Amino acid sequence: MNSVFRKPADSDRNVQATVYIGNLDPQVTEPLLYELLVQFAPVRTLNFPKDRILKTHQGYGFAEFRTAEDAEYVLEVTRGVRLFGKSLKFKKTESGGSKTSQQDQHRYQQQAALTTSNAIDVGAKLFINNLNPLIDEQFLQDTFSKFGTLIRPPIIIRDESGVSKGYGFLTFADFSISDAVIAKMAGGMLMNMKVDINYAYKEDASGKRVRHGDRAERLLAESAKTNNLLKNEIKVEGKKGGRRK
Repeated sequence: MNSVFRKPADSDRNVQATVYIGNLDPQVTEPLLYELLVQFAPVRTLNFPKDRILKTHQGYGFAEFRTAEDAEYVLEVTRGVRLFGKSLKFKKTESGGSKTSQQDQHRYQQQAALTTSNAIDVGAKLFINNLNPLIDEQFLQDTFSKFGTLIRPPIIIRDESGVSKGYGFLTFADFSISDAVIAKMAGGMLMNMKVDINYAYKEDASGKRVRHGDRAERLLAESAKTNNLLKNEIKVEGKKGGRRK
């Protein structure tokens, strides 16, 4: 997926399949926006111009899809989408480049990191659909944190007026938690509506859309977990040794 987050050469860029995305909150990251867009169409590249000093994005970016038809479809289904309280501005780029406004390009100040814990993001990301419009992020936090650690605040995709579009994302600390959520909550009732919960889409090395939670991702997660445990053991032993001295 790293190849997705790159600035394509002008000769390699399909302008007709490229969408400008503006009014991005500083908390919006490339992986987060990718997770949203790939639910609707394969993403070829996703590029956020960065401030040279702060290394933070400047409030806008560009997503290139496989075809112009994909780009048109994404423009349609993401109309009025909000992230972190801000309405995203989606529009097709022009042959001479995107004509962004000064407001769209102003430098954003650094804010707190999006993650709520030091847990590694292993890819245990869920897409939840058919949410009651009355369900908010806090409701999802209260409901699903009972299963285990959410390493990001729950996200509900909203329209330009702030009304829920009925779907969102949950990101857990490990696959055992996300598996349990799917087993117990998929098809379950939340505020009198049957919700659909499954792993969110990503793209594999060949660019094919697949769901998170595949065997390779789980093996990497187990390896990371083992390495973290070893590091923790070393730190504990070091502290004990200090006390004995």
